[in-house]
Amino acid sequence: MHVYIILFRYHIAGEKKPGPVRQFRIYADDLDEARREAQRYANYPNIQIIDVRPA
Repeated sequence: MHVYIILFRYHIAGEKKPGPVRQFRIYADDLDEARREAQRYANYPNIQIIDVRPA
């Protein structure tokens, strides 16, 4: 298992500009699995995935 960083931005409904870029750390076997997990986490409303990169 390796550590990957998901960079995302949360947009609050009614706000004109999106919030700051934040990061979330996950453990996955490879980069493709980390991207799949990021897409699964992005099912929450108003989340924009920016990048998934190894830590």
